[in-house]
Amino acid sequence: MSAAEPRLVLVEQVAEDVEIELRAATAHGVAFERRIAETPDGIPAAAADAEGMLVRFHEVSAETMDALPNLRVIGRGGVGVDNIDVAAASRRGIAVVNVPDYCVEEVATHAAALILSANRRLAPAAAQVAAGEWSRWLELDPPAPLSQQTLGVVGLGRIGRATAELMAPMMGCVVTYDPFAQDAPAGASRVGLDELFERSDVVTLHCPLTEETRHLIDAGRIARMKPGAVLVNVSRGGLVDDDAVAAALSTGMLGYAALDVLEEEPPPASHPLLGHPRALVTNHIAWLSTASLDRNRELLADRCSAYLAGEPVETVVNRDELRLAAGTTSD
Repeated sequence: MSAAEPRLVLVEQVAEDVEIELRAATAHGVAFERRIAETPDGIPAAAADAEGMLVRFHEVSAETMDALPNLRVIGRGGVGVDNIDVAAASRRGIAVVNVPDYCVEEVATHAAALILSANRRLAPAAAQVAAGEWSRWLELDPPAPLSQQTLGVVGLGRIGRATAELMAPMMGCVVTYDPFAQDAPAGASRVGLDELFERSDVVTLHCPLTEETRHLIDAGRIARMKPGAVLVNVSRGGLVDDDAVAAALSTGMLGYAALDVLEEEPPPASHPLLGHPRALVTNHIAWLSTASLDRNRELLADRCSAYLAGEPVETVVNRDELRLAAGTTSD
């Protein structure tokens, strides 16, 4: 390795080998190493001389960044970046890079599967069969056909759009909300957030977790929804107040909740949605496929290495903030 080469360090165990990351870094003339930090407190020692750092679940605070004076880019192996203090990174001139395109098909398909499962009552029906209650199907609260229902999609990033497009042929109507989107997907229309919740029979969440969106679904929001509506979340657990959802399911205000993410992961055995007859919870696997993990690793290492090499990178989350910090808004 040349002393002049910028250094990219992976601080979490992602896979048995690092061949994918090493190949991507080498292609850009960047040195690569894996140095495991067992906890976030170990990051400064693991990445002490690094210009770039790859993380997945570790929290990266302002204090951690201050302990890494050479750091120029932080790569987060996923779509969301809520475990990174992005504002602190921007103030320090550190780019934050993510991979919002590594699992679009997988997550959209999972959202569709949860919508279909909720509509067809698959989980409670399977529970009836397992309990020897084959003939008690009327207790499943027969659903309306999807062709007579309205789907509300909150968030029109890659995954939200893909979900809307995937479900549109099956739904009677698709309405969407995203304050930053310029248009709606084919077969869908744009409405205000309150109108979406009031009109939708099924609401599916596809937005990032921010201070503005935390507990987007709370008791007040649920009260604006149709009685018996279905809630689907494949984005971030913090978008939903789990206790409010459990209470609404028990009273019938919500008909069903199908969630791939929870506020606390893994959840305690006492979590109110685990085992609830009107809830289906999967273990944060919407992204999972035979291709997605390798795609995640390759895209993240490639983009962070490219950034260190001075090449353009499309998925710099804080691009505008970095430009403002540098005193320019031009390309």
